[in-house]
Amino acid sequence: MDPTLEEHLESQIVALYKEKEELESALGSSDIDTIIHEFQNLEKELTYLYSFKENYRKVNTNRIQIESILSAYIPNHRFHKNPNQ
Repeated sequence: MDPTLEEHLESQIVALYKEKEELESALGSSDIDTIIHEFQNLEKELTYLYSFKENYRKVNTNRIQIESILSAYIPNHRFHKNPNQ
């Protein structure tokens, strides 16, 4: 085998192992299926949080009567379209 080709292949293998170690260190896994699954779960969580933000409004408890909490989340559709709110 050509020495330059051998060196090139060896450097590629070293680079791949380095990337694998970096993934293990940063993400706890270098398995592509595990990483994709975790990414998809994070995407679902983010989608849920954005939908929660769109569908609920945080109100101070002085606008509603609830004991011992500082704020509550109320679905937006429960509020009337009142410009004084």
